[in-house]
Amino acid sequence: MKRSGVQHRLTRVYLVQLLLISLATVMGVWATANIIEHVLVKQALIKEADHYWGLLEQNPEQPRPNTRHLLGLLTSRSVNDSVPDILSVLPDGYQRVDLAGEKPIVYIESRGEARLYLVFDEQRVSVLAFLFGILPLTGVLLVIYITSFLGWKKSRDLLSPLVQLAERLRHTPVDTPSGARLDLADIQADNDSEVAVLVSALEAYADRLVTFVERERQFTRDASHELRTPLAVFRANLELLQSQVGERPVISRMSDTVEDMEATLETLLMLARTEHVDQTAEPVIVNDMAVNLMERLSPLAERKQIRLQVRQKSLTSVDCPEPALAIVLTNLVRNAINYSGSGAVDIIVLEGAVQVVDSGVGMDQQDLERMLKPFERGNSAEGGHGLGLAIVQRLCERYDWKIMVASAPGKGTQVRVAFN
Repeated sequence: MKRSGVQHRLTRVYLVQLLLISLATVMGVWATANIIEHVLVKQALIKEADHYWGLLEQNPEQPRPNTRHLLGLLTSRSVNDSVPDILSVLPDGYQRVDLAGEKPIVYIESRGEARLYLVFDEQRVSVLAFLFGILPLTGVLLVIYITSFLGWKKSRDLLSPLVQLAERLRHTPVDTPSGARLDLADIQADNDSEVAVLVSALEAYADRLVTFVERERQFTRDASHELRTPLAVFRANLELLQSQVGERPVISRMSDTVEDMEATLETLLMLARTEHVDQTAEPVIVNDMAVNLMERLSPLAERKQIRLQVRQKSLTSVDCPEPALAIVLTNLVRNAINYSGSGAVDIIVLEGAVQVVDSGVGMDQQDLERMLKPFERGNSAEGGHGLGLAIVQRLCERYDWKIMVASAPGKGTQVRVAFN
């Protein structure tokens, strides 16, 4: 999984911040060096030249400036210092020159026939740049780095419980109620922090949710078991009645209804037992199940004057509990038979999928969305109990199967279940 949590985003922001600060510092050092060279040194040399001209007017024998970092040269009628050729050809002003392998700063100023050359050592410029530019900015940069690091570390520490909580929730299995029960006791957070309040609320909510789901599952199991007995009695009485009076349409319809109810109960029991029964997934041949289903539901289809057939275009198997696939196919075919009225229902086995096609009245988009909800039925006098497609959809979601329904009024319905 790509790591893009809060801490990682915070780290990226911190690194970008340091990069921008470093870039700004480099630009600041460069600007400071230029300011020192072109402003401070230039002004100092100009003032030095003015000062020397004043002294020279008072004393024509005034010696030229000659210090560790500054050398003065003068050419006039009475003075002719040895000026390098490279300097003598330069115009007046402030400039850098290449002199004996070094690049000193030279300020040249002429007054009348006299010309003054002030040569300033570049090493002094570097020292000034370091003292007034690099050193202070480096100190500021270190302070910013340390402050940013401490802020980043404190932010990570504050976010650490939240990240732990997110990781725990991400790896909490929610497919089963017991797996959804949260154990967040080891998440370290201050008792009065927002994270502690969030942890407490999540634990309480998860416990209530698990209790509710388990209570609903228990109710479904109990209700299904309780309904099995009267259905078994009802079926036995129907068989006894049929043996006495023979085949009658009303008895056949009652028998079909009992079969539908029994299938619904088995489905509900399977959904309720998922948490408590280990259902082993094994390869199931879809073709064989489709043929067996056709043989089992053929009497129901014949009574409704519907031609039920299987078309095998591929040999397909799927790893799943056999009852789950049986419930899906049974509900799809029963639903197609109930809503076809007359015509044909085809069970088509494709590569990695199975498709049930009927020639019934079809549905528009609004009816199609309604049919996927529990206890909703289409426009059929023989309609079932309104759970068929909803149960199929739930089972497909559980086993990561894709269900696709296509229908149009007057053109029948196609339901396709893809296993991969």
